[in-house]
Amino acid sequence: MYLRITIISLICILALAGSFAYHLASSVVGDRSAFEEKVREWTAKRTTITQIDEISEYRGKETWAVVIGKNRFGTPVIAWLNEKHAKFDSLEGAITEKDITATLQKNDPTARIMHIVPGMEGEQRFWETLFVDKQNRYNYVYYDFKTGKVLKSYSVNPTAT
Repeated sequence: MYLRITIISLICILALAGSFAYHLASSVVGDRSAFEEKVREWTAKRTTITQIDEISEYRGKETWAVVIGKNRFGTPVIAWLNEKHAKFDSLEGAITEKDITATLQKNDPTARIMHIVPGMEGEQRFWETLFVDKQNRYNYVYYDFKTGKVLKSYSVNPTAT
C-alpha cells in the first residue's frame, strides 16, 4: 500500500516538474519568436535590408535589436533598431565576428566564448564579447567595430564576496 502511494506520488512530482519545464521552455521560445517577429517588421519598414542573416540583441544603456544582412544590391549591412531609433551601417571595411573570435582565441586559447554581439552606445559602434577564462572569471571586452581596437574591458569574478 505504502509502495503504491510512494510510486504515485513520485509520478505526480515528475509530471509536475515536466510540465513546469515545458511551460518555461515554451515561454522562452515564445518570447524569442515574438522578439524576432517584431525585429523583422522593423527591418522591413525602417531599413533597406532585404536579406536577414542574423538577429541578435545588445543590452547596454539602451537595448538594441541588431540585424545583420544584405541590402537589395547584395551589400553586407547592419542595423541597430529599437522602439525609437534605427541606425544603419555598411559592413564593408568593418571588423567581422570571425576576426573578433580569432583575436579572443589568440589572446587566450582556453577562453570559453559565451557571446559576441554588435553593440552601440551613443554613436560608438563596437563588438561586445563575453568569455570565461581559466580562473572562471567572466571577461567583457569591447572592440571598436571598424578598427578592432580594444575600447574597454573588465572582469567579474562570480566567486568573490
